[in-house]
Amino acid sequence: MLSLFKRIEAVFSDIFLTAGGMVLLLGECIIELKYFASNARRIIRQMMEVGWNTLPLASMIGLFTGMITSLQTGVELKNLGLQQQVGTIVGLSLVREMGPVFTAFIVAARVGASWAAELGAMSVSEEIDALRSLGIRPVRFLAMPRFLAAITMQPILTVYSIVVGIWGGALVSVNYLGVSRHVYYKRLFDSLAMIDLRLCLWKALVFGALFSIVSCYTGLTTTNGAEGVGRSTTRAVVISLSLVLVADYFITRFLG
Repeated sequence: MLSLFKRIEAVFSDIFLTAGGMVLLLGECIIELKYFASNARRIIRQMMEVGWNTLPLASMIGLFTGMITSLQTGVELKNLGLQQQVGTIVGLSLVREMGPVFTAFIVAARVGASWAAELGAMSVSEEIDALRSLGIRPVRFLAMPRFLAAITMQPILTVYSIVVGIWGGALVSVNYLGVSRHVYYKRLFDSLAMIDLRLCLWKALVFGALFSIVSCYTGLTTTNGAEGVGRSTTRAVVISLSLVLVADYFITRFLG
């Protein structure tokens, strides 16, 4: 029984220490943003990693998300004679939930894992300590460029994915459900309000901040060699995806 309590205590201790470390890293990244000009090249490189290099995957996921949403809802609506409303459902579901969340999943799994592995390898090979010995702040040099790239490119990538998804939904609606293109887009845009767009962008911004901080923290705190790098990479993805869903609920609850 005593060993069980010790294990529980260790788990909660690890959770609180990790959460505290991530909050501190977030604060440091925000403070270091004033030095973004001197890190412009590294920031642009990370922006390309988050945005351009993720574009093909975001295109595919966005396209098929819109097509599947249109197909699944359209078939049921067609049975009720309401297939004209498919544009409304596709638009609201993509803008409010699927677009921001699915795009965050893509970037966290692809880019976040890469960042955690890269920084983890630097940690176990003592490159981080070498930077400190040269008077270079690891947060300014490594974490801040990734943080700024994530919060800048995540909203852009999300909007792009939603646009592709809307187009994919139109393909199914017009060619399979028999809904005219004009009706599809009219119902879609009539259903959206400014609050939906603001909510979408806020979610994308928060999700970008979350996965970047989690990935950088797990990478910078990696120990135990190659095995530790693998654990940190897995941990970064699991924590990022979990926090995205938690944040999605609370943003929708209090801002939606």
